[in-house]
Amino acid sequence: MSQSLTAKTLNGVKWTSIATVSNSVMQIGYSAIMARLLGPTEFGLVAMSAVILRFGGYFANMGMAQAIIQKKDLSTEDIRAAFTSGLLLGGFFFALIWVLAPFSILVFDNAKVIEVVRIMAVSFLIGGFASTSNSLLRRQMEFKVLSIAETCSYIVAYLGIGIVLAYVGFGVWSLVLATLSQSIIMAIISYSYVRHNIQLLFSWQQYKPLFAYGSKMSFISFLEFLYSNMDTLLIGHFLGSSKLGIYNRAYNLIYLPLYFLTTSLAKVIFPSFSKIQLDREKLTTIYLSSITIIATVLIPASVGVIISGRELVLILLGDKWTESIPILQIICIAIPLSLITMFAGIVCDATASLKKKIILNVIYIQIILVLFYFLRDYGLKGFASAIATGEVIKTFMYMYLMRQILLVNYKQLFGSYIPGIINGVVVGGILYLVTSSLRSAESPLWLIFSCQVITGVLILLLLILIIPHPVLKQEIASLLIKFNLTNSKYYERVILPYLTFLNIKEKKPH
Repeated sequence: MSQSLTAKTLNGVKWTSIATVSNSVMQIGYSAIMARLLGPTEFGLVAMSAVILRFGGYFANMGMAQAIIQKKDLSTEDIRAAFTSGLLLGGFFFALIWVLAPFSILVFDNAKVIEVVRIMAVSFLIGGFASTSNSLLRRQMEFKVLSIAETCSYIVAYLGIGIVLAYVGFGVWSLVLATLSQSIIMAIISYSYVRHNIQLLFSWQQYKPLFAYGSKMSFISFLEFLYSNMDTLLIGHFLGSSKLGIYNRAYNLIYLPLYFLTTSLAKVIFPSFSKIQLDREKLTTIYLSSITIIATVLIPASVGVIISGRELVLILLGDKWTESIPILQIICIAIPLSLITMFAGIVCDATASLKKKIILNVIYIQIILVLFYFLRDYGLKGFASAIATGEVIKTFMYMYLMRQILLVNYKQLFGSYIPGIINGVVVGGILYLVTSSLRSAESPLWLIFSCQVITGVLILLLLILIIPHPVLKQEIASLLIKFNLTNSKYYERVILPYLTFLNIKEKKPH
C-alpha cells in the first residue's frame, strides 16, 4: 500500500471512529428516551416496514454504488450511468412498494404496517438521488465529510425531530420521520460536496461493465437480506408486532453500537481493499490485522453485555422491556461474529470473488432455515439461539473461503481471534465477580451499572494498551508506526515513548 493510500486510510479510520463514538453515544441516549415515550408495538411496526423496504432496497440500486467504488478506472460516463440507474430504479421501487404495500399483511398480518411502509418508501427516492454522491465520497476516501454529515444529520433528525415528535404524540410516525429526515439531510450534504454530473445517460455500453459487477453484488445483498431478516419476518408473522418490538430492541441495543464501531473501519477498508485487489499479500496482511483489532474490542464488549444485560436493559429501556434481557444475552454471541465476518465479505467484494460468496450465502440460508425449524417451539429464545448458532457456522464457512481466496492457513485465521477471546474471558470473569458481589449486597441499580461500565472499560483498556497479547502488540505497533504518515508531529512526543514501553524497537518511517 502506498504511503498516500495508507495516509488516507488512517485519516478515514480517524474520522469515521470519531463519528462512530459520537453516534453510538447519541444512539444510546436516543434509544433510552424513545423506549420510554413509545412502546414495543411502535418499534415492531417500524421493524416490519424496514424488512419490506430492505427487500426492495437491494434491487433499487443494482449494486451500482459498490461498482463505482470497486471499478479501477472510473469515467464521467460511468458516474452518469450510475446516477441515472439510481434515480430511475429509486422511482420505480417507490411506486412498486406503494402499490404492493397492502400485500404486506400477508407476511405480518397487521394492517397498520401498510401506511408505514408507504411513507417509508420515500427513502427509495432519496436513496436514488444520493447513492452516487455517497459512493464517490467513499471512493475518494472523503470520510471526514461523510462523518460530519452523519453526525450532524443524526443530531437534527433523531435527537431533534424524532424525540420532539414522539413527545407530542406522533407515535410510530416519530420513528418514520426521523429516519427519512436523516436520509434527506445526508443527501443534501453529500451532493453539495461532490456535485457530480446529473445529466441522464442511456447507453448500454456504459451500463454493461457496472451491471456485470453490480448485479452480482445486488443478488448477494438480497441473499444476505434473506438470512439477516428471517428472524424479523418469522417473529412478526407468528408472534406479532409486540414480541417483534421486544426482539428488535434487544437486538439493536447491542448491534447498533458495535455496528457503528465496525463500519467505521469497514467503510474505509472496502475502498482500500479495492485499490490493492491484485496484491494478495498486502490484502491478506490488512485483512488479518483488521479482524484482529476488531475482535479485540467486539468479543469482550459482547461478553460484558452478557454479564450486565439485566442492568443495561433496566437502565436504558425501563421495566416494561425485561422480557428482552435473555434475548439480548443470546444475541451477544451472534453479533460480534457477524460483524467480524463482514470483513471476509469485503475481501470477496473487493476481489470480485462473488460466485463463491453467492454459494456460501445460499448454503447459509438453508442452515438458518433448518435451525429456525428445530428451535421454533422455544419462542423468542429459540429464534435468538438459531441466529447465534448460525453465526458460529458462518464464521467457519468464511474461514474456509478466505483460505481459498487469500491462501492463508487456518492457524493464522484462528490466531486473529485469540487476543479477543482472551480479553473476553478476562473481562467477563472480572465483571462476573463484581456484578455478583454488588447484586448480593442488593446495591442500587445505578451503582451496579456504573461499576460494570467503569470496570469493563478499565480492564479492556488495560488488556489492549498496557498488557496486550503478543499478536495484538504487533498490530498496535504497526498501526502506530503508520500513524506517523498523517501525524508526524506527535510521533516523537507520544508514539515513540509508547512503542518503547511496549518494547517494540521500530525506527521512525520516512
